[in-house]
Amino acid sequence: MVDQARSVEQLKAIAARSVVKRQSFIQSIRAQTAPLIAIALIILFWETFNWIFDQPEWILPPLHKIIYTAIEGATDRFLYAAYVTLVEVIGGFFLGVIVGLTLGAILFHSNTLRKALYPLIIYSQTIPVIAIAPVFVIWFGFGPEPKIMLAALIIFFPVFMTTFAGLSSIEREMTFLMESLGASGWETFKKVRLPGALPFVFTGLKQAAILSPIGAIVGEFVGSHEGLGPVMIASNAAFKTHYVFAGIFYLAIMAVALFFIVVVVERLVIPWHFVRTESTTK
Repeated sequence: MVDQARSVEQLKAIAARSVVKRQSFIQSIRAQTAPLIAIALIILFWETFNWIFDQPEWILPPLHKIIYTAIEGATDRFLYAAYVTLVEVIGGFFLGVIVGLTLGAILFHSNTLRKALYPLIIYSQTIPVIAIAPVFVIWFGFGPEPKIMLAALIIFFPVFMTTFAGLSSIEREMTFLMESLGASGWETFKKVRLPGALPFVFTGLKQAAILSPIGAIVGEFVGSHEGLGPVMIASNAAFKTHYVFAGIFYLAIMAVALFFIVVVVERLVIPWHFVRTESTTK
């Protein structure tokens, strides 16, 4: 009888687990349904825009033509140009991240430098990149250097702000506890402030990944002989709008790929943050 009751309990537990799995599967399907429907409607509207409003294709090329252009013109037009722009994007990303992280940490620890440099950093963000891009081209030439610096100029601010905010978010009780245990300033930073600031830092890095192509392409628009910028300018002048959208397609791929690389690194570096977040959302 005991064995029979135990087997009944086991069967009930298995049935309960199967019900939970089925419910979670249904919930995941429902969660994906709305985005898929929205994407399908956007694609349908895009494909039928010219037919609905009786417009020529160069106003808004159909999506299938843009994709075909991006693939068909890859070898002779887009791949090398995208490679040049990608080098500028990656260079600007790493330069902006290094400057943003460094400045965020330094200004947090130095009250004097914070009072001196923080207003200047804020004021620097009021200058439109398109306004300063011609000056950078004059100073640094038509090579990749001005594009890298423009991309870094856009990227470093969100990284700087999230780094500074992350280091400032640590509760005083935590630092007081470390001091009472005899920890040095470096040990407190390494074991308390840095782990606590990392979720903020990765938020800034993900923003930087999305923004990274902007500075590079603005620099190419202002002055460049290589990259996606000149290809898009020449195509726009010739009313080859599908080539312009194909260039935008390559830029979007760069930004999204860089974003997901940062997300993967974030999962590897701070897995405890996602465990805590998922547990609180259930």
